[in-house]
Amino acid sequence: MNTRTLKAKLSRSSEGRQSEWLFGMSGKATFLTALILVLLFCFIDTAVPGGKLIPTYAKHIVVTCLIYAILSLGLDFVAGYIGQVSLGHAAFFGLGAYVTGSLSVFYGVNFWITIPIGMIISGILSVPLAFASQKVKGPFLVVITYGFCEILRYVAINTSAWGGTSGLPGIKTPTLFGIKLTKLGPTNKDGYILILFAIVAFLAFFTWRVVKSRIGYAFAAIREDEIAAVAMGINTKYYKLLAIVISACICSIAGSFQAVFASFISPELFASTQSISMFTMVVVGGRRSIIGMILGAGLMTILPELFRMVQELFSLPFDPWMILYGLILIVMMRFRPQGIWGREEKKK
Repeated sequence: MNTRTLKAKLSRSSEGRQSEWLFGMSGKATFLTALILVLLFCFIDTAVPGGKLIPTYAKHIVVTCLIYAILSLGLDFVAGYIGQVSLGHAAFFGLGAYVTGSLSVFYGVNFWITIPIGMIISGILSVPLAFASQKVKGPFLVVITYGFCEILRYVAINTSAWGGTSGLPGIKTPTLFGIKLTKLGPTNKDGYILILFAIVAFLAFFTWRVVKSRIGYAFAAIREDEIAAVAMGINTKYYKLLAIVISACICSIAGSFQAVFASFISPELFASTQSISMFTMVVVGGRRSIIGMILGAGLMTILPELFRMVQELFSLPFDPWMILYGLILIVMMRFRPQGIWGREEKKK
């Protein structure tokens, strides 16, 4: 494929892709609409004296959805924008959690300071993974990323200071301007919802800016045809490294919030099931779609909880979600491989 053909293909890909924002609205309109809905969700109970319209459990699920939305946005830099499959990004999720938990419990470091520290450590540890991934493709890349995650999981299991398999409890709730996040709203979840919503909104804007920049076009060129990208003078090794580092740093942020939200960290944060869940959210939502990442994270977090209720309601001897989970993947791959919010790219 020559340079002219690659440029034409990238142009068609850009035209065929669905709007990054909600129902074709502008980014600003989407943000304001989402902000109003979030504020209503958090504070509508205060308008009803003695009433409780929104259960605390529902807000707990929303916090989890927002944490996974951050993870999906981070993973999409690798799985979507440069088109590489990674089953090891739970490593950076766990790193962020363990850095925040360790510094908070053992050294009393302020939570907001632990976030950039976790990002730096995750970014540094992602560099050797990036170099290793540049030498292989396809299933070999999956094995490398999976092995990297398993190494960190066994380190966490065999580190007695972190409690081994039992994990490390007692992580304190962070404060903002002297007020605990659990005190910002009618329930102890509203503060987390507001902060995480702000982070998701910022990451959505950041992703959009990167995709529309020179860096984003380089990512697209590598994804479409790496050989042609090299021929065009694009430093593919540098941009692959950059994508993985950005992805690792974003996933680390989610891990930091997971640690304080749960007040607990354990080696399960590094489990391969976490990586598989993250990748599934990206695929179901629609790779290279900002709204798709948020939608995929929400669906794949809410649906298991709904089917768990169904299991308890009908006293089923099995988890119906596991059956539906496999069915969703089969149907998606057969009828909508580009994801729910993605749009099929025009073919030549």
